[in-house]
Amino acid sequence: MKLDERLKELNKIPENERLKQTILNKIKDQPVKKSSTLKPLRELGVITAICFIALFLFYTSNNQINQAASGEIAKITSYDNFGETGFRGKVSTNYMGVENITTPSIVTLFENLSDLPTISAPEKLAQFHYDIVVLYKNGEQHQYELAANYLYDIQQELYYPGYVDYTSAVYSDLFDAHYKIQLSVIWIAVAVLLMHGFTAMYYNRRKLYKPTKIRGLGVSLTISLIILSLLFWYHDAVGPLYKPFLILLTVGYGFSVWLPMKRHITNLNILKVEKYKILLIVLLFISWIVTY
Repeated sequence: MKLDERLKELNKIPENERLKQTILNKIKDQPVKKSSTLKPLRELGVITAICFIALFLFYTSNNQINQAASGEIAKITSYDNFGETGFRGKVSTNYMGVENITTPSIVTLFENLSDLPTISAPEKLAQFHYDIVVLYKNGEQHQYELAANYLYDIQQELYYPGYVDYTSAVYSDLFDAHYKIQLSVIWIAVAVLLMHGFTAMYYNRRKLYKPTKIRGLGVSLTISLIILSLLFWYHDAVGPLYKPFLILLTVGYGFSVWLPMKRHITNLNILKVEKYKILLIVLLFISWIVTY
């Protein structure tokens, strides 16, 4: 039997005034539950904890160095610099755009760097170059810029020939490290648009109506946009972003959007759909951060 027909039949049944009065009396006798003032504070505490953990990871990200009594190379990392300001190389590959290039050909190049002839400061053909950090097992670090026509030792202020004069394996290893398969932001945008389209179709088919205004959601989205703008500024002016820090911010974004919805949306079907939608968006961005 269809739902509409069952409702019509129920409407024909006469009201039981005695039962109705009993239910009303029981409702009146129940104590009114006061809204907990600690709940918003608890939610704020979760977001604050995430921010503090993110800041801790950010400030301690460069403090892990392998200590040993040897001058051997322990690790070589590279950052693909497209004309960005300053030296952006990092020891840790947990930074966006920093890759591990500790391959036999590149290790051999830097181990035998003193055998290479020095050259005069060349004209920089393009702004594109690699910012390279060589970490030795005794904790010592050396910084280099590597381009097609020069290799610049920043500490010693010496120039050597560029990668076009080395074996093809050097550039091949650099290229393979920086241009591996990654999840593109374009595909994330397409997935988000498709997801919004499918959820709108689902709501229309089930005749579900999501509230147009959710208290607190606009504030959460505004704060998220401000944080995103600050991240773009930091990447442009300071250096590459720390991946665990970004992952925590992404999780924090998911919480900040979900909590206002959980408080104000009463339909369980809508809540379930919105929960999975937020979870999928968070997982997509985490996948992009990890593979970048």
